[in-house]
Amino acid sequence: MDFEVVVIGSGVAGSICAWKLAAAGRKVLMIEAGPSVDRRQAVERFALGEKANDTYPMGPDQPRFHEPDRYFEQRGREPFTAVYEKVVGGTTWHWLATTLRFLESDLRMKSRFGVGQDWPLRLADLQPYYAEAEKELGVAGAALPPLPATYLDQQVALAARKFGYRVEVLPAARNSVDYDGRPACRGSATCFPICPIGAKYDASVHVRKALQAGATLWSETPVTRLLTRDGRVTAVECRRAGESIQVSAPLLILAANAVESPRLLLHSGLANGWTGRFLMGMAGQVSRALAPRPVWPFRSPQVVSGITQFRDGPFRRSRAGFVVSIGNDGWPDGAPPMVARQLVERGFKGKELQAAVREHVSRQLLLVSNCEELPRPENRISLSDQKDSLGVPRPRVHFALSRYTLDSIDESVLVHARIFQEMGASHVLHYEQADDPAHLAGTCRMGERGQSVVDSQLRSHEWPNLYVVGSAVFPTAGTAPPTLTVAALALRCAEMLAKTRSS
Repeated sequence: MDFEVVVIGSGVAGSICAWKLAAAGRKVLMIEAGPSVDRRQAVERFALGEKANDTYPMGPDQPRFHEPDRYFEQRGREPFTAVYEKVVGGTTWHWLATTLRFLESDLRMKSRFGVGQDWPLRLADLQPYYAEAEKELGVAGAALPPLPATYLDQQVALAARKFGYRVEVLPAARNSVDYDGRPACRGSATCFPICPIGAKYDASVHVRKALQAGATLWSETPVTRLLTRDGRVTAVECRRAGESIQVSAPLLILAANAVESPRLLLHSGLANGWTGRFLMGMAGQVSRALAPRPVWPFRSPQVVSGITQFRDGPFRRSRAGFVVSIGNDGWPDGAPPMVARQLVERGFKGKELQAAVREHVSRQLLLVSNCEELPRPENRISLSDQKDSLGVPRPRVHFALSRYTLDSIDESVLVHARIFQEMGASHVLHYEQADDPAHLAGTCRMGERGQSVVDSQLRSHEWPNLYVVGSAVFPTAGTAPPTLTVAALALRCAEMLAKTRSS
């Protein structure tokens, strides 16, 4: 087992690094804790079970939707509800694929607004890698033609216009035309938890490219510890086919996520005082209603359009920026079979039931605002006294939303309410708890030595042959979903590493 590079994790960050380095002639091993996904089988499981938890092979050592205590030991004021997949391709299997670039102000929060932290990079440093990432992921509205706004989007836009709100089609890593061996989107409205045809990007795309370039993949091989000697990381300890083995390489790339990366560093004794701190996400405010007339959800990707004008402004000195997404997937608890069951319980049957389901489902409205969170050291990942199935400490999570974020959640409710009122909607419900089921950031942030975990090249301050890629390195969460920026940073890091044979 003579490898030059070991990449831990096969999500978008790990698979891009593995592909780029293998294409540059490096002998690369990519290690993934979970199994590969058979798309057809996953679609069938979701169709039969109707729940996201039923879609993917799921072992005991990961969080599940609506079960925040299953894997995390919750120690914060609010439960941390983030969910991620341990499968080949990572959590991009179930993302919604919105791919906005970060703003310059997202990287300059301290300088511009006196809150948060500045990045050790400027937006100009990322721009060429953003463009490359948009091509690699197949972003409609950037590298590809944009998707069309839906009828539902258009009705929301008409109402939003009264208040000066601008609805626009959002860039998305979803094929609007056949591209890169993948078909164009067919509007199945199941982007979460799975695109049935692979029109939406997931990181299995770059896993395949890495393998074609000569990389090796070990799936179902959880890493349990990193081993060191003489100031360098010398080996990865992992569990493969029931056996504990070690594999060594001159270069290690940790590409798990903002929970699993610090957890592994802490358990291995490789952490500094900042490792695991500054855990962030994007708190999601969900609001639903019934339009007075059909708006026809379920006929497109789950999100096509949104409102981005609340991302930035002087208000960010005191409250968070946010993006409003228009949901084309009805209600979170309003799938047609669920609505049908509720109506059956009320006595509907036959043609009367069919008409009632159609009438209800066709009028469902959904608005979701994702609000940025500030990096705070008390929000962190540490090690629990409770062990996982391999005897490794589970993640202990200390998390609470700040007033900075909560004030913007309140503001987003007002935006949602105004739009609903102008549309003449009824049955309005603003969910009380603002969850963040997908976005993760911080915990291994980049910056100056003595104030961070990695430098601007994503190299560990303490361990010169260890790099961390992924949203764990973000100094601030920004006002956009993290995946496009993760891809851009991975491309930048891989390009730099490919140019040097030794580290």
